[in-house]
Amino acid sequence: MIEGSCLRIYLTESSRIDGKPAMEAILGLCRDAGLRGVSVVRGIEGMGSHGAVHSTSFLALSSDLPLLIEAIDTSERIDVALQQMRPHLGACLTAVWPVSLMRNDELSLNVDGDSNGND
Repeated sequence: MIEGSCLRIYLTESSRIDGKPAMEAILGLCRDAGLRGVSVVRGIEGMGSHGAVHSTSFLALSSDLPLLIEAIDTSERIDVALQQMRPHLGACLTAVWPVSLMRNDELSLNVDGDSNGND
C-alpha cells in the first residue's frame, strides 16, 4: 500500500465554473492536473449551505441535485491539482484527507502507476 489523498468537491447540478457546468469544468481541471482516479456521484437528496433541501422526490422536482466529485491519487498529485484548481473553484466546498491506496488484486501501486507484486 502507498499513502495518498482523497479530494472531494461538493457542488450542485446548477453550479457553474468559468462559464461551464461545474461538473464538466472540474473534470477537465482534474484531467489537466494529471489525476487518474476521479468519479462523479449524483446525490438523491441533500441540504445545501443555505439549508435548502434538494431532492429527487417527485413532489420536489429539483433540478439542482447535489454532486460530489471525488479524486483519489498520491498526495503529491492531489496537492498539485488542488493548487491548480483553487482559482477556478469559487464557492465550491472541498475536503482533503489521507487514504491508503491498494489495488483490489492486492498488488501495490507505485507512484508512476505501474503495479508490482512487492509489498
